Amino acid sequence: MRAVAGGAGPCPLCDSRLPTAVFDLPLVRCGGCGLVFRNQETGPEQLRDQFEVIYRNAEDEQRVQDRRGRLYREFLARYPPAPGRNRLLDVGCGTGEFVRLAREQGWDAMGVEIAEAAAERARAAGLSVRVGSLTTAALAESSFHLVTFWNVLDFMPDPVAHIRAAKRILVPGGILLARVGNLSFRTAVYRAKRLLGRWPRLAAPLARQSFFSQISFNARTLRQALARAGFERIEITNSLPSYGDPYRTLPPGGDRVLQIVKQSVYGLTWLVAACSGGRALWGSSLMASAVKEEGPRGCAG
Repeated sequence: MRAVAGGAGPCPLCDSRLPTAVFDLPLVRCGGCGLVFRNQETGPEQLRDQFEVIYRNAEDEQRVQDRRGRLYREFLARYPPAPGRNRLLDVGCGTGEFVRLAREQGWDAMGVEIAEAAAERARAAGLSVRVGSLTTAALAESSFHLVTFWNVLDFMPDPVAHIRAAKRILVPGGILLARVGNLSFRTAVYRAKRLLGRWPRLAAPLARQSFFSQISFNARTLRQALARAGFERIEITNSLPSYGDPYRTLPPGGDRVLQIVKQSVYGLTWLVAACSGGRALWGSSLMASAVKEEGPRGCAG
């Protein structure tokens, strides 16, 4: 590892200013908490512009959402709405596919999205979506029973601020759910890619799967982020993988091949997690749930 030259920003999790270069710059690992993040300034406008570009390609985005359908349906089956507890907010909702499915299952669901292009498409489909970030949206305190982050928390330069904002709008006893990429898995893929460097044809598929987000959580740092924001009853597990090849990293026909690989890897990581009592989580993505502490007895919500 290499020390980072002057100008390194604070860690988004613990505010430490002792990062060490890891993998490939601008990726660094915090010397205080171990979080891996991109050591480059990304303001709200830059982040918004990046997602505006993504959502202008409707076909690519629909492909991704179609391949996450199983995840959404499995989650909604485990978390049905109840009378008086049916308000759901999806953060970074994109074009609103999860919001739509949640509404079909009886949730009073809405979304927030920073990309105007995505929000416009969601609204055209009759969905309730506000443009902006969760930290700036004018949402009432204690007004939702469930807040979801589907593969967006690890793209936010300030994830703890967004988790705190989610806690503010949740009712006491409300649940936050976050799905993020798993640093432990991506580290293994990165190292395998480096080992196969002499055989480019073998290394190329791994290189296309070796992606590090703005924030790269593992189970420990994700738990720290949720706890620092004040959540309790935090549970983190391996997430089901999305179907096939949502980002077109393989040649045509790669969907089926990658799905077989994903299912095999998921089965193996599930076995490792079970044998370790849930301590060893090596899945490609993590799923975290956390609860806002209950208010004093007799409070509404």
